[in-house]
Amino acid sequence: MARIDAPAKVAGTMAFTADVRRPGLCYAAVVRSPYPHARIRLIDAASARRLDGVVAVVTGRDLPDRTYGRAVRDIPALAKEEVRYVGERVVAVVAETRAAAERAASRVRIEYDPQPAVLDPESALADDAPRVHAQAWAYPGAVVGPDDPPNLQSRVHLTFGGSVEEGLQKAAAIVDAVYTTPAGQHGYLEPQACLAEIDREGRMHLWIPNKSPYRLREQLAAYFDVDPALIEIHPVAIGGDFGGKGSPMDAPLCLELARLVGRPVLLQLRYNEDLTATESRHAGRIRVRVGADVQGRLTALAVDALFNGGAYAGYKPAKTAELLGVREAGGAYRIPALELTARIAYTHTLPGGHMRSPGSPQVVFAVESALDELAAALGIDPVELRRRNLLTTGEVDAHGIQAVEHRGHKTLEAALAALRPRPVPAGWRYGRGIAIYNRATFPGSTSLRLTREADGRVTVVIPLPETGTGSHTVVQRTVAQALGIPEASVTVVQGSTRELPYDDGVGGSRVTAAIGVAVAQALEAWAAQGHTGTVEVVVRPEGVPRVTSYCVEVAQVAVDPETGQVAVLELLAAVDVAQIVNPLAHQIQLEGGLAMGYGFSVMEDLAVREGQVTAATLGDFKIPSAQDVPPLQVVLVPGGQGLGFGNTKGVGELTNVPTAAAIANAVAQAVGVRIRDLPISAERVYQHLVRVPSAGPKEVAL
Repeated sequence: MARIDAPAKVAGTMAFTADVRRPGLCYAAVVRSPYPHARIRLIDAASARRLDGVVAVVTGRDLPDRTYGRAVRDIPALAKEEVRYVGERVVAVVAETRAAAERAASRVRIEYDPQPAVLDPESALADDAPRVHAQAWAYPGAVVGPDDPPNLQSRVHLTFGGSVEEGLQKAAAIVDAVYTTPAGQHGYLEPQACLAEIDREGRMHLWIPNKSPYRLREQLAAYFDVDPALIEIHPVAIGGDFGGKGSPMDAPLCLELARLVGRPVLLQLRYNEDLTATESRHAGRIRVRVGADVQGRLTALAVDALFNGGAYAGYKPAKTAELLGVREAGGAYRIPALELTARIAYTHTLPGGHMRSPGSPQVVFAVESALDELAAALGIDPVELRRRNLLTTGEVDAHGIQAVEHRGHKTLEAALAALRPRPVPAGWRYGRGIAIYNRATFPGSTSLRLTREADGRVTVVIPLPETGTGSHTVVQRTVAQALGIPEASVTVVQGSTRELPYDDGVGGSRVTAAIGVAVAQALEAWAAQGHTGTVEVVVRPEGVPRVTSYCVEVAQVAVDPETGQVAVLELLAAVDVAQIVNPLAHQIQLEGGLAMGYGFSVMEDLAVREGQVTAATLGDFKIPSAQDVPPLQVVLVPGGQGLGFGNTKGVGELTNVPTAAAIANAVAQAVGVRIRDLPISAERVYQHLVRVPSAGPKEVAL
């Protein structure tokens, strides 16, 4: 089936934010801090103001004293008294052209008084650490108090089942190890951009590649202290997301500039700005303690995760300001005692935000690596260890939740049945590694309107943006199948935030399931009126059963023992699925996730040094190209139970999560060294081999 958005994208006529033109449009550029922490002593913009085409030069002192954020509102539109990370916005220049704005920005002179900076989360939580925020607890939405450590952003501590310490004491073997992951960026093609306009009635209008327009409207309404009805987010195409297009980003600043100059303002970042100054994946340090008895049955699991939250907490949507993926640690297994601790610290570094399955890749890398280490300590095959502990249908998981079904065993066996050994270069050593991830599907809240037009066609108005995944095409196909009409007879329109009541936004692998639930409710209501006229529904998540999806990944690698170079020979993913609406888009999501997981595993690192991102271009920040990605094999395990019309469940954030652990486990099998720090580079493997010169391959059957 052809995607709805394909013709315009192929022809180059699709309108992205940077393509939108409004009468009187002017352009903005930003002057950013070169210091991780400094007092702003002087801003001299006289030279910039004299340049032709300059409309305004704006500093923090020109703006009201207020902050914004998704949940915690701690981000200023422009820094005022101090800067808190390299790349923070300090001055905005508005001009008639983008070139004029950037030229004027280069003429702004700022004098700073550098201050002591705290650059890593461990140091940040020390009692004598420099404070990133004098009173972090005073921000709206803050989840910390004055008695907490000085730079704490959030803390979550959860216990389930029995005593972890007792479970570890009675274990026949224990692994106690620390794993680290670096900061990363999303790698979407379209840089962040925002166009803001305020009309004569004072209504605020935004064109912005934001995947959660209704939530953005709420966040802006809180910042400006206005009725959300006074803000309208207009649909535009989104050139990639992966979690990075969910925050307000530059929207408050653009609206402030539009208010000050009385004209529409467009701010489009250069790609180096996107890499060095926008929200990044949280770097993490995860300690795992896990034990099992002599039969390989898990007795306890404790996860203590510390993440670098950077200078601001406002890029995370959770009301607890946490990375919710941490809660998934060990979620595929029968664990009688589980303890999860997750802390996020403020530092004078790039702010952390959401990136595909936030928190899960970091924590699953740690836990699934530790399980392999535990299997080795027990002398048990790592596959058998997992097989003995996977949940089965009817069991309650370690969080006390009973899902509709658990298909981990079936998915594991499907992965093993599809595995075929790959040839290895002469002199290299071969290894295979496995990792498992289980993720629930939550459709969340959304709305939808169906209208039967006079010519018999059906128009579907939805609040969901198209982030490039084909979600609008899924809507078209779902409605067409439900009504038994040709797909060409269904027109899908994304409405602005004035046209429908609400939507949670694109994220959490929820879109297809949310569409299915909404369509099912809409058709029921529409049938009652003879499938004529218009019907509008609002979907709430109450009463929706918990369905889960399993992903079992096997990595085959070859390692050169002389240099430490790792070649991934194949990534195989067996995926537990329900009904598939669009097979091609489904396959692309799964293979794209594998490619992204591969990059996280062996390539990607923003290389933050002394608080500054040194991987400032895509030449330095390596993400996988088509030539880099190893052979991929996806095995679908059909028959799962899903949600809504079409019986679907999420896959968008499955295959990117367990990849790093699968590769690390394969490397350990190949050369006998355990890599606990990502990315798994040749240098890192070689350093371990030098420390353990006698290391050789271990025979572990898969």
